[in-house]
Amino acid sequence: MKSIRLIVFLSLVYLGLPGSAQNHRFMVFFTDKENSSYSIDRPLEFLSQKSIDRREKHGIEIVNDDLPVNEAYITVLRSLDVEVFFSTKWLNGVLVQADSATISSVMELSIVSGALYVANGTVLTYEEMNYEIPNNFTELGESERSTDFQIKLLDADSMHLAGFKGEGINIAVFDGGFRGVNTSFAFAHLYENNRLLDTKDFVTNSSNPFQFHDHGTKVLSTMAANHEQYAGVSPNANYLLYVTEEVSSEYRVEEYNWLFAAERADSAGVDIIQSSLGYNTFDDELMDYTYEDLNGSNAIISKAASIAFEKGILVITSAGNQGGTDWKYVTPPADAVNTISVGSINSEFVISNFSSVGPTFDGRIKPELVALGAGTTVINAAGNITSGGGTSYASPLVAGLAAGLWQKNPEWTNTELRDVLITTASRAENP
Repeated sequence: MKSIRLIVFLSLVYLGLPGSAQNHRFMVFFTDKENSSYSIDRPLEFLSQKSIDRREKHGIEIVNDDLPVNEAYITVLRSLDVEVFFSTKWLNGVLVQADSATISSVMELSIVSGALYVANGTVLTYEEMNYEIPNNFTELGESERSTDFQIKLLDADSMHLAGFKGEGINIAVFDGGFRGVNTSFAFAHLYENNRLLDTKDFVTNSSNPFQFHDHGTKVLSTMAANHEQYAGVSPNANYLLYVTEEVSSEYRVEEYNWLFAAERADSAGVDIIQSSLGYNTFDDELMDYTYEDLNGSNAIISKAASIAFEKGILVITSAGNQGGTDWKYVTPPADAVNTISVGSINSEFVISNFSSVGPTFDGRIKPELVALGAGTTVINAAGNITSGGGTSYASPLVAGLAAGLWQKNPEWTNTELRDVLITTASRAENP
């Protein structure tokens, strides 16, 4: 598979940015991966065994796109006082912080094919933010709310009775923060049973995802929480928690954060990516997408989702909450061709008025599935059982169901599992 690159350099005037002395975030793309110290013949140097096994099961070759970015090229950038942070194998580039004058110099390098302004200002740091898991977790408060309906709606109660709760399946969750996951008793089993495999904050560059926001906490709870008062759909799965959403602003960098997280998830050997994020408008309107962009390949985040699927990963994302707005359509990455986008219904089995709709610009049906996204029972940062609304909470319910099904049928490919989920839905013959 050839690399898909977005090779654009936007000028200082065109972007309306502050003076050139101020640092911003840019993507810098390289021309090639020649003279790399890595080889596709030695994949264990850059992929986990589980990732390699997944490729073998799916009949996927290890190719040039799987090779890490050439470290020598990164060294050249750093010699120009460019702060280099995350790299993308799939698009052969790096995220940097630098001023526009320095980026202009970078553009003159023969190893650089292009650069792209992706966010205003700087938030990335090399300073590590550590965290500790407490010995005593906070108990859930009493609640009259129940997860029974959202579980039974998917027939996941039968799945649980049959003994399938996602064990052995690795799920990566991309969101804006997971506050309280390291303190609530409902998640204690993740630590006690070594089911929390990896964490990373791509927004500021730390390993601490238990900050910023509890949107990810609520999303995760629908899958992973396990308590006598609360049942997640796949509590025995393994989880990787990645912060990719910058809550305080909206720039294209968040799409690249998603890309970095997808690559890290792929290398770690995940089976499922669950994401309750979507992008169509930004703080810089020059970055906005139009309906014509909803073709599954224009948005960077949709390209990333498609590549992840090509690597054998099942990608399940929220459809978006734009149904009641002028936009109304699904938001990237929900438009990606093989991504399962999930809309919301209420307890009366009626599509929620906020749930984003299709079709995509190229005429594909979206979303593919729906689940309970109005009055979903979730757990917040304080460890309390509460309710939430949005396709954000419908998507992980489907991801949890997928985990149990894949545990039961480990021989299935991601394409086969996707087909089963869609063709066994209640309105598969008349979507």
